[in-house]
Amino acid sequence: MTKLEEKIFDLGWNYKNRDRIIKRLQEKKYDIIVIGAGITGAGVAREAALRDLKIACVDMQDFATGTSSRSSKLAHGGIRYLGHGEMDLVKESTTERNWMLAHLPHLVRPIPFLFVELEGGKYKKRDIVGACKIYDFLSDNESEFKTYKKHKWYKPEEIFEMEPEFIREGNKGGAVYYDNNVDDARLTIEILKEAVVRGADIINYCKATGYMKDNGKISGVKCKDLENDGEFEMKGTLIVNATGVWTDELLESYPEEIPKPLIRPTKGVHLQFKREHVKNNMATIIRSIADDRAFFVLPRNKNYTIIGTTDTDYKDNLANPFCNKDDADYLITSVKHYFPNAELDYNNILSTYAGIRPLVMQKGKSESEVSRKHIIFFSDDGLLTITGGKLTAWRNMAEDLFKKVEERNFFPNIKREDGYSKQKFLVSIDEERWLKELKNSGIKLDNDISAHLYQQYGRGALQILEIIKEDESFKERIMKENDFIKAEIIYCLRYELTQHLIDIFCRRTEMSLWISHKRAFEAAKKVADLMAKEYNWNEERKTQEINTYVDYVKKTVSFI
Repeated sequence: MTKLEEKIFDLGWNYKNRDRIIKRLQEKKYDIIVIGAGITGAGVAREAALRDLKIACVDMQDFATGTSSRSSKLAHGGIRYLGHGEMDLVKESTTERNWMLAHLPHLVRPIPFLFVELEGGKYKKRDIVGACKIYDFLSDNESEFKTYKKHKWYKPEEIFEMEPEFIREGNKGGAVYYDNNVDDARLTIEILKEAVVRGADIINYCKATGYMKDNGKISGVKCKDLENDGEFEMKGTLIVNATGVWTDELLESYPEEIPKPLIRPTKGVHLQFKREHVKNNMATIIRSIADDRAFFVLPRNKNYTIIGTTDTDYKDNLANPFCNKDDADYLITSVKHYFPNAELDYNNILSTYAGIRPLVMQKGKSESEVSRKHIIFFSDDGLLTITGGKLTAWRNMAEDLFKKVEERNFFPNIKREDGYSKQKFLVSIDEERWLKELKNSGIKLDNDISAHLYQQYGRGALQILEIIKEDESFKERIMKENDFIKAEIIYCLRYELTQHLIDIFCRRTEMSLWISHKRAFEAAKKVADLMAKEYNWNEERKTQEINTYVDYVKKTVSFI
């Protein structure tokens, strides 16, 4: 084990040390201050830390609260972008996907995607096969890391065997290609920890309220600590705006070539069901029977399915988008068409979530046609902005940003060869190592729980074993029908800056997705009891935390 690997569980990056982090933010002079700790800001912080720069990163909400915890949970190339001629975007995303699969094998997991030709449908066999061939080629050509498995075409009867509940009428066969599941919020947290272990100071619930300037150039950030209502200032050589859908709020000046406003927010909604109610085996691309838009039916672990996403322009509260009846009906109606026996009534919905995509403005294009390419530019006052892009391409986006930084010669000796940051994650271990360590620990876990801990936490699962050794009761499930256990909650509290109950449910774990909304209060109370003991909360604080989370859940299913 390297020194850095040993250090990842000795960071003091937790709620109990929050005041110390705030103190450092006020006292130090940073090379780079990143505003926004979604996956884009996290990627910039990691890239900067790998170049030995002094980094600060702040977010007004919890880490990954915005788009970075509300995606389709995929590390994918985006095969549909081939139809828009965006070969470079697909090449970028597939090669980044392959790198993550190789270096985060516990968290990035291959799944088969079914792409069927239907009688009278938009895509014929030649289109589907051609797209899959290009997809595989772009993924592997001149790339060190290769796709999990090449695509293959199957006859209709073979499709019926693999996906027996999929519509048979007009089914002319289809291709199976591979992309990957990922927990987007967990990925963001692990990226942030890669920066923290190298010396970065990163804090949540801390809002950038303005700038300090020197001769018209930004030289620092004014902040408000939303937890303690305190205000302070941070000094930095370069300030990066990585705030996603809030990008325009941070911009005080726009270069001539940049649209004003820059961001076109669009809402994407997902629904969660048990797999037994959807009756799918694989991930499937389907087209809406309402407007012919493509969206996914996605297996999630062995028991669950995500359906999504919608794609509609959005002008409401950016911080709190929710699924409504129209969103749910749009998705359910089409899925029932393609899976005629699916039991998708409202009563079977486990949960919903909605996110806002920070699409870059493009005149004359519909929501679904707007490019997912990223954009990077300097404002006249020296603010460096990065926005747009796909979740999967977070590392490459950060690398592109530093090419801009190198051009301006802000810092000496930071230039790195392309792909330098394609390093193995410190938290990454292979499954064989995990199973060996579990056996040697003498701790008995259900196979489902063992698989879950490895999948979500990688090397962190070893630390969870140490927590179980403290108290055998920590290996108990939170809810009998799910694989979440008490020890992983304690892990998140001790090793990840986690302040609120809702942070645990929505971002440190996926409990908000897979524990039914009908049992939200029961689950919240159990987890709040653990947090209260660890954080010394009184009954009033515990009740407040429970109510905040339960109110959130109620809003996600208010149409039911």
